[in-house]
Amino acid sequence: MKLLGATECDKVKNCLSTNVSLARIDEGNVLVPACVGKDWGFQDTAWFTLNDRIIYDWQVYAGRYDPKTVRAHLVSIRDFERFLRGRSFEKVTPKDAGAYRDHLVKLRVLSKETGGLSNSTVRHRASHLAAFFKWLRGQTGYRRLSASLPDYLALPRNTSALPLARDQRLFPSMDEAWHMVDLMPGQTIVQRRDRAMVAFAFVCGLRAGALTSLRIKHLNLDGRTVVQDVSEMRAKNGKSYCATWFPRTEAFRDVFVYWVQELEALGFQAEDALFPEIKDLVPRSPQEFAVSPLATSRALQTAFARASAPLGTSYTPHSARHTLKALGARICRTHEERKAWSMNLGHADEQITERHYGKMSAMRSQTIIEALNSDEVFTKEEQEMIIDFYENRFVRGTDEYRIARKLAERRERARGGDGITE
Repeated sequence: MKLLGATECDKVKNCLSTNVSLARIDEGNVLVPACVGKDWGFQDTAWFTLNDRIIYDWQVYAGRYDPKTVRAHLVSIRDFERFLRGRSFEKVTPKDAGAYRDHLVKLRVLSKETGGLSNSTVRHRASHLAAFFKWLRGQTGYRRLSASLPDYLALPRNTSALPLARDQRLFPSMDEAWHMVDLMPGQTIVQRRDRAMVAFAFVCGLRAGALTSLRIKHLNLDGRTVVQDVSEMRAKNGKSYCATWFPRTEAFRDVFVYWVQELEALGFQAEDALFPEIKDLVPRSPQEFAVSPLATSRALQTAFARASAPLGTSYTPHSARHTLKALGARICRTHEERKAWSMNLGHADEQITERHYGKMSAMRSQTIIEALNSDEVFTKEEQEMIIDFYENRFVRGTDEYRIARKLAERRERARGGDGITE
């Protein structure tokens, strides 16, 4: 045995932790490959490079998209390339596109453990490739490709059809959301940061990327607004707008405002991150550089998962936007109010909000229909006829009188009365 100095001991530990040859301790030894890495599974993966140049050109073209969107499209393009075993895209035929379409349809019915894909993934793969080939046909050297290639990638109708919706909500009600926040621990500063992030998601309705890249200067506590500035934040579709804090979120606001006050007590200023990294949650002096926001939204995702665990489910940060949309559907009475609510969610028009957010469950639909079948529900015209009946505005014996009388009797029965007597 040989006693090592502190420096040599650190070198040995570094080699062991990184799976590197111990020969690196002695710089005079010849460097011998140490089989760095613990997972050899990737060694059996076939890599194709024949189409790299045109794929790179497409990436330049796709630079206008969000990085996540580009990555999703690249996965679809590379998967099609593997299906062709690396053949050049110049030689793709409609038959190849049809074969890949059938391949996707088969993967749809397989389980995830056996390599199957979800219905959503299959639809996206097909649409990504259709868009790619529409672009490819306009590039030099590829203009001879068949114009029908995107058509051959169209999936059967039963693949595009959505399954029967289950009564499983993908978002909490406002009461459940507050229950989540109220149960979150707050003993440590990190726990209070996570609690404030979840609370503010239900206050402002920002997406996860934008919310986790906020700085203190983006807030206006007095005006109860927050600015999404795409020049400084991670925002979908490059959209800047000012969001007013949503109504009925007063309890959430208190949690969030307390967090802002805690940051200010630590010396955080306007340019500093609203939700910093753990290492930056320390007292600061005015001369220090500004604290950068979270690099990703992982901390927010983890916070939502932990907060919703007591409810027996796992909500995502995006579920807060669905909750707010459902709240708006309940309290907005006019078209103008619904339009304003939609714009406050960052949507260009109300149809986007209605199409994608807070969709009505089958159970809720059934409840509403049952209520409409109740004797207590009357249309505006029926209500006016009942009023006219009690005001004696109908001539006895006429059809209008008989209809109004029946409506009035129905109303009396619903209210527990004995009906109308002559």
